[in-house]
Amino acid sequence: MSLSRDSRQERKLKALMRAQFALKQRLERIDWEEDVLMPEYNALKAGKSVLGLPDGVAFDIQVVDENKDHS
Repeated sequence: MSLSRDSRQERKLKALMRAQFALKQRLERIDWEEDVLMPEYNALKAGKSVLGLPDGVAFDIQVVDENKDHS
């Protein structure tokens, strides 16, 4: 006996709806990877500008000393 207050049919409905939602997300992720991620990745591999950074630069790291003015 289940501790859930939902009936068996209600649990099945929830399971089905969760599976449909998960599938929708997975399909959208494939589209995003093909349309957004892969062009950026290929541009990076080719040495082109990505993420608004200069050509050939993958990361812009700045080191800031927060204690500099507190001496």
